[in-house]
Amino acid sequence: MNTIKRICVMTIVLFFGHQISAATKPESIPSKLKEIKATSWYQSKFQAWEAYLEENPDNPSDWLEYFNAAAYAGVPHAKLETISSEIANKFQDSFEAIYTSAKTNGWSDMGVSQMANALQLSNSQTVMAEELMIAEFYLDKKRKETVAKKLYSQNQLYPSSLNYSYNVLMSVGENGILFTEGESTTIPIWILQDEMNVRQDVSVINLDLAENESYLSRKLKSLDLETPTTESEMSLSYSIPQANPDRDFYFALTLPKKNLKKVEDRLYVVGLTSQLSDSRINNYAILKENIENKFLLDYLTVDFNGEPKTATGKTYEGNYIVPFILLKEHYDQTGDELKSQYWKDQVLNVADRSHLKNRVEMLLNKNESKTTKFIISEIDIKALDKEITKVKDNIYASISETTNEQYEVFLDYLNENGYDDLYQKAAINLSKYEGSSLGIHKSYHFDIRKNTKHKSGNNTDFSQHPAMDMSHEAAKIYCEWLTTQYNGQEKRKFKKVLFRLPTQQEWTMAALGYKDFQSWVFEDNIVKARPYGEDKPKYFEEYRIGDYDSVSYPWYHADWFKQRNRITNDKGCYLANVNAPEATTCQANMIGDGFTFTNQVKTYFSNDMGLFDVIGNVAEMINEPGKAMGGSWDHPANQSTITSVIQYDHPEPTVGFRVFMEVIEE
Repeated sequence: MNTIKRICVMTIVLFFGHQISAATKPESIPSKLKEIKATSWYQSKFQAWEAYLEENPDNPSDWLEYFNAAAYAGVPHAKLETISSEIANKFQDSFEAIYTSAKTNGWSDMGVSQMANALQLSNSQTVMAEELMIAEFYLDKKRKETVAKKLYSQNQLYPSSLNYSYNVLMSVGENGILFTEGESTTIPIWILQDEMNVRQDVSVINLDLAENESYLSRKLKSLDLETPTTESEMSLSYSIPQANPDRDFYFALTLPKKNLKKVEDRLYVVGLTSQLSDSRINNYAILKENIENKFLLDYLTVDFNGEPKTATGKTYEGNYIVPFILLKEHYDQTGDELKSQYWKDQVLNVADRSHLKNRVEMLLNKNESKTTKFIISEIDIKALDKEITKVKDNIYASISETTNEQYEVFLDYLNENGYDDLYQKAAINLSKYEGSSLGIHKSYHFDIRKNTKHKSGNNTDFSQHPAMDMSHEAAKIYCEWLTTQYNGQEKRKFKKVLFRLPTQQEWTMAALGYKDFQSWVFEDNIVKARPYGEDKPKYFEEYRIGDYDSVSYPWYHADWFKQRNRITNDKGCYLANVNAPEATTCQANMIGDGFTFTNQVKTYFSNDMGLFDVIGNVAEMINEPGKAMGGSWDHPANQSTITSVIQYDHPEPTVGFRVFMEVIEE
């Protein structure tokens, strides 16, 4: 063959090769009820369908594939509307035109009406998901059950979706209300309930449908729930529970973060859902019961059905990682190494299947490297138990700030048992002091228990003053050490506890001292007290804290609401060690607040929970590094309230800590 002929043949092959490629119909887009592909896959199919339709524009079902590919590829909504308009222009009044218009309008009244019309024009199995959603929209129980039966019998979803959804339902408490979003996470739950009679006590609110006010009104009425006040900035997942505080609400782990605003700090993972609770709950115990006694987990390790890796239920497997890690942590805390290792293996197995193994291994190794196995030593367990008082539920707090003596016992332990690295991290930091200031602070931290006179000649006993000049990391090490020591004592009051720094909400409610508080959200609480005014009436009224400018100070055994914004009593005497004007003298002839520096813990009155010095003395660290609460001896009264946040970035003479205790097992 001569050169000219070879060139001609190659040109013909290339030309027809291009034509064949353009004429080849791209792969169909599966329903997300059955499969969920990678975003890049949908993007490539979107481009492929777009190219195909340029030369083959006459089939409406092909345009529907193009629309679905675009929707799953995450193109802007405006682009979806453009595609829908093109379909309407080409195929007026067709199923595809009405269906895609309905999809772009969502579950608005117009979208619902259009979807109902589209369903009348199609007998396709591919729209049974929408048919089930419409049945739920109108709360048509009979139709919903019929469609659910069809979906199940015609294999419109893989078993892994049902297995996953079964475990979601098992993660909800009796008669709980579950928030979900999307069709692929909600429909399998309905099939389990309607077709298999699984957990019919659980009520499901699909947040997509709930955006429609008429549906929301019908749904809430059917569940005997109060309709929330409509405020544009409030999500339904926040406002519905707020309007119905006596009901139990759960959030599927598949919900996006936008649905968790304003509630995420009150969510506790209890399986494949998070439980909403204003009070702290022992979610470790609930997790253990749900996962070990209720879940069906065989499908995670044995592929009984030959499903593709993109099966919807399989793509959700990554959601098991968090609850499994929490269960592993539970066994770490209880010292059960065998079960801890078992759940670590399960975490890594799921992570491997979800292509997250490297990241999860790094997380596990990081967490495990932080766990120190302390030697158990004898401590005065009875004295420690007496120093702890209940705040609410399983949360307790030390009645006083951690003292110099208590902290010195901890440092001595680290030093004497060879924990050199930890000792360096936990040691008192005096590097910022010099001259006479250094001498004063050395004296302050001097261990009086050793009965050795300091070279300065100062033998003042500061042992019962609050510890200070330590880092946030040091306080956490102290809590970890105290946890190990407590749980290792034979005559302890509780079987298993966790000492830790409190959250800001926990600290604030403990500082308030109102024993009957209802919510960990400070502003939401209603308290009983004698009314405002100069005279002190004999009757009590209810006050919602959030309705007032401030409730600044602890409940110093006082029942007069007016007292809540005063740091002095009726005689003008300070009730906390803050930076008070020295010119102030109260009727007890005490100048200022009586102290120029820290005072011994338990010097002032406690609040009604029995906690001393929540205001002043030293600001108290919380679990967030760099934040301490309540002000100190060096902060004025207006910066030393139960909501005051003091910022710090290194050890300070104004910052100490109070340990909180969480009961894991009674």
